[in-house]
Amino acid sequence: MQLPGLALLVLVVWYGFADREQRAISAFDLHAFVMVLGGSFAAIMVSSSARTTLRTLTCLRQVLPGLGSLAPATAELEAERGQLAQLWRERRRAQAVELAERSRHPAIGRMLQLVLSRAPEEATRAAFTELRHAELLRWQPAVGNWEMLARLAPSFGMVGTITGMIRLFQKMGEDGMNLGPAISLALLATLYGVAFGAGVAGPIGHYLRTLLDERLGALERCEQTVAEMVAAGGAGRDSGAGA
Repeated sequence: MQLPGLALLVLVVWYGFADREQRAISAFDLHAFVMVLGGSFAAIMVSSSARTTLRTLTCLRQVLPGLGSLAPATAELEAERGQLAQLWRERRRAQAVELAERSRHPAIGRMLQLVLSRAPEEATRAAFTELRHAELLRWQPAVGNWEMLARLAPSFGMVGTITGMIRLFQKMGEDGMNLGPAISLALLATLYGVAFGAGVAGPIGHYLRTLLDERLGALERCEQTVAEMVAAGGAGRDSGAGA
C-alpha cells in the first residue's frame, strides 16, 4: 500500500493548489476537508499493509451501536468462562465438554484441554500468551492507526493552511483579486485537522484501545480460571485418595 499511499498524498497536495470556484469564506471548504481526511489516510496507507488499512476502516463499526463485534464477543467469552468453571466445580464434565465444543472462542476450548491434561503453570501461561498475541496481532495495528490519525490530522491541517497561504500570496498580485477561497482554505484546514484529530480519531482510538484491553483482560482471567480449576481438581483427587 506504500505506492498508492504516496500517490494519494501527492494528489492531496496537488488538489490543495487547484483553482476553486468558491468566492467567499464559508463553514465548509471541500479542499480543506479533502486535504485533512485524504492526507491522513494516505499516511495510514503508507505505513500499513492492505489488510491493516482495510481493518482500520472496518474498525469504525465497533463504535456504532449494534454493529460492533469486539465488545459483545468479550462479554460472551466472560460468560462462557464462568459457566465452564461452574460446570467443572459441579463435576458436570459432559456439559463442560459440550460447552467447549460449541463455543466459538478458541480460549474456551483451550481452557478445557489444559484442565483435562492438568497442565502445569508454564504450559498454561504459554498457551494464553499465544492467544493474547493472536488478539494483539489482529487488533493492535488498526488501533494504532487510529491513534496515529489523532496525531497526524492536525499536521495535515497545517499542510492545508500552508497551501492556502501560498495561494493567498499568489492572488495578492492579481488585479481584482478574490482572497476568500485562499483565506477559507488557510483557516478551515487547521480547524478541520484539529477537530478530526481531537474529536474523531482520538476518541475512536481510545475506545478501540479500551475494547482491546478488555479482551486481553478476559483472556488473563481465563488463564487464572484454568489454574484454579486444575488446583481444585488436584485437591479433589488428593482428598479422595486420603479418605
